[in-house]
Amino acid sequence: MVVFVIDFSQAAKNALNPLSQPVRDYLWQQLETARHSPHVTSVIVTGGTKNFSAGADISEFGGISSAATDTSNVVSLIDIVECIENFPKPVVAAIAGNALGGGLEVALACHYRVCTTKARMGLPEVTVGVIPGAGGTQRLPRLIGLQEATQRILTAKPMKGPQALQLGLVDATVTQEEELLSTALKWAEWAELMPLDDRRVGRKTVPDAAMADQIAQFAQQQLPPANRGGFVHRCALKAVLASATQPLDVGRRIEFEQFTAALQSTQGQAYRHAFFAIRKAQKPVAPLQQQHPLLSSTGSSKVAVVGAGTMGSGIAMVLLQAGCHVTLVDVVQPALEKGVKNIHKIVHGYVAKKKMTQPAAQQLLSRLASTQKLQDLTHVQLVVEAVVERMKVKKSIFTTLDQVTPPSCILLSNTSTLDIDEMASVLSPQRQTSFAGWHFFSPAHVMKLVEIVRGEKTSTATVALLQALTKRIKKLGVVVGNCNGFCGNRLLRPYGREAGMILAEGGAPTPQVVDQALTAQFGMAMGVFTMGDLAGNDIEYYIRRELGWVRENPQDPIPAGRPPRYTELADDLVSKFGRVGQKAGKGWYDYNPKVGKGRKPIPSKEVEQFIASFVSSSGARPQLLTNTEIIERVMFPLVNEGFKCLEEGIAQRPSDIDIIYLNGYGWPVWRGGPMFWADNEVGLPKLLATLQRFARQFPTTEHFVPSKLLETCVQMGVTVEEYYAKGLNKHGRARL
Repeated sequence: MVVFVIDFSQAAKNALNPLSQPVRDYLWQQLETARHSPHVTSVIVTGGTKNFSAGADISEFGGISSAATDTSNVVSLIDIVECIENFPKPVVAAIAGNALGGGLEVALACHYRVCTTKARMGLPEVTVGVIPGAGGTQRLPRLIGLQEATQRILTAKPMKGPQALQLGLVDATVTQEEELLSTALKWAEWAELMPLDDRRVGRKTVPDAAMADQIAQFAQQQLPPANRGGFVHRCALKAVLASATQPLDVGRRIEFEQFTAALQSTQGQAYRHAFFAIRKAQKPVAPLQQQHPLLSSTGSSKVAVVGAGTMGSGIAMVLLQAGCHVTLVDVVQPALEKGVKNIHKIVHGYVAKKKMTQPAAQQLLSRLASTQKLQDLTHVQLVVEAVVERMKVKKSIFTTLDQVTPPSCILLSNTSTLDIDEMASVLSPQRQTSFAGWHFFSPAHVMKLVEIVRGEKTSTATVALLQALTKRIKKLGVVVGNCNGFCGNRLLRPYGREAGMILAEGGAPTPQVVDQALTAQFGMAMGVFTMGDLAGNDIEYYIRRELGWVRENPQDPIPAGRPPRYTELADDLVSKFGRVGQKAGKGWYDYNPKVGKGRKPIPSKEVEQFIASFVSSSGARPQLLTNTEIIERVMFPLVNEGFKCLEEGIAQRPSDIDIIYLNGYGWPVWRGGPMFWADNEVGLPKLLATLQRFARQFPTTEHFVPSKLLETCVQMGVTVEEYYAKGLNKHGRARL
């Protein structure tokens, strides 16, 4: 007896063993060798001791839809899977690490499966806008049941070895990777003595097929409508339900039809766009010249966070989780105590939810120190400033930090809007090259996004270091240029202002009307006014005051620098009514501590009356807008500002803007981000024409004036993504 071992990691391009064409060719060749060898009596398929396979090579998806009619000799994943299932000799899968997507489909086709207890197995294809396409929707239900398979496929939730064994997905588990191959060898030897046809998964029936109608009904109730993000998931559901009523060959045809429909849909394209956009955004601007101490895995990094408020304590928590020794600084003792208490509260919450063990929590908290004195930061390698958004305060802090921290210490600001270059002006010239913005999103310990803000003097080496450090703390970093609001908040300004103008001009009677258009119809995770309450309406109010736009008294003259089309509605909300948001229990909405832990927005009669009175006293002629009109009025200027960011070199590429909005502002992933949405759903000609109409209707409003880049794209007949892909932007100004 000869057991033939096929380790396809030998042909893989990286440790995740993606099933690219070279890997499939290698598998096919090895299977053919095993088939025709008279000495080989069984086969083991493995990806080695680190990973089986994380799935198909997504970059190849563009050509898959023609696979059904392809007459070339290209080996597809479907070919591999069918070859394994129908192989005349027993095939055992030896699974370590990840067996996801196409990787699990290969394992499902094998006649026996053994795995490590730490192995992760699942079919997460819906997260990249497709469904399992090599029999996964047909074979998984036959092994673990329709109900369990449906839930796993629709949620993309993987399972580990012990659960896979319990469900019947695998035949055995081992605790050590070193035991995997020897255990697989035993099963291969046993398999040679057993009937083989009984082990071909495609010939099995679905054990709970009789419950198909109930399972389908329940699943459909959990999914969003097809036109609001549910299309790909509904394709998956149609395919997996076919396994209960159809033989494998018919089910496979249905699976392929639904795979193709999902692949070619705009929603499917949006999911994949988001996947690749993350890769592009994280591409280093330059190689790291040397390993920096901040990137050390020994846990010796010493960092500080100045400002113990919500953002400061959240950033400190993130750095503690990354293994750093953190000193939290605040000159106000009660604020410092509150910040430290907040960190303890977050950590204890993790322990209570079993996301962290008690010993790990104690070890993490042992790395936390606190002080009221900036002068105590003589030993740190990095300082993040996270104090109130006032330039004078920030410059004072950086003046002191420049004097007390080591010359090699990296200084960063978590400012969300203020000028990075003005802050840098108080630093010594040599320090300015290692100064940048590091803009976290609230709550910092939860939100994935970080804007890495490159100032005029920030060196490329510093940007590359911050990209690597942002990865180390498990955040998604996007490099942006320096301007008011940078990228994310700059786009948010016209969005928020236009929403306020809609209320002030009588386009909607209440904040919830606008918010429901943005959430229920468009798909945003949170409405613009709910978001304002969460962040704090006072923050934007103080920014407007800093810009000199706010009148302290109604009798005062209108500030000279204020935009011509401006409403004092939001100013009055804060200054007259004290409705600053959730933290005060009242903002655009009311908040009751007994309802949804004080976070659930409740429509406010006071706000409704205030808006009605404001509109009436302004002399406006109210004209209620439809949901579609509301969306266009607030979203089109947001997208237009994105074009202007690209024009000015504030963003490197359109997909970076998409990543910022998908990960920082609750943009629905199935719409791909603002720039993808403009290119693929709205269409740039319509966007331009509508902006031009708004610009005529509101001639003093800058955010309706179309971007020159948008006009150029329309004239050339290209999307903005194509414009950048073709390198047509290279002649323009670049700050990054």
